[in-house]
Amino acid sequence: MKRIFLIAVILFSISVSYAQKDTTFYKHEVKLSYGIFSLPNGIRMYEKDIWKGGFTVSYMYRVKKWFWVGGNINWQFPSEIQYYSWREYYIDGTFNDFVISKRDNFFAIAPELRFSYANLKWVTLYSALSAGYGIYTGLNRKNISSNYINEYWYWNIVCFGANFHIGKKQNIFAGFELGAGFKGTMVIHGGYRF
Repeated sequence: MKRIFLIAVILFSISVSYAQKDTTFYKHEVKLSYGIFSLPNGIRMYEKDIWKGGFTVSYMYRVKKWFWVGGNINWQFPSEIQYYSWREYYIDGTFNDFVISKRDNFFAIAPELRFSYANLKWVTLYSALSAGYGIYTGLNRKNISSNYINEYWYWNIVCFGANFHIGKKQNIFAGFELGAGFKGTMVIHGGYRF
């Protein structure tokens, strides 16, 4: 087991040093992504919502050739509109009917750290970790006649990500990410480096 761990560390070190080989690189990156199978706070959303996905806008600053810091703003598609109706009776025998409708919404802001293990002219392979603060809003499911706001800490792990560089200056990119968390398990994205 120790040998396997040592070999993994050596291979990771070699890949990181290979990723630093070229000294010229773009420092800034802006990205828009769409992901499905979101797992906010490590818990799956309602079964009907996992296919709806959500959008994430990201900005990353490249500190070193292999290391980025930045942040994400994420918005999940709301679930179906929920309706709740009731009738209130008054002492004089009259009544009023009331209806409340509200969409659930999820919004998160999260810093991100990204580590690349291959930086080639036309592709960058990486992994990332982000954690941040988010809120759910909607109708309270325990007392459905009232609104609620739930605040949580959220996370996202990118196990494998790839950016494919396009254009004459290689500063436009498109790619995908596989991972888990609020951004989604399967994510596609596009962006611009400068």
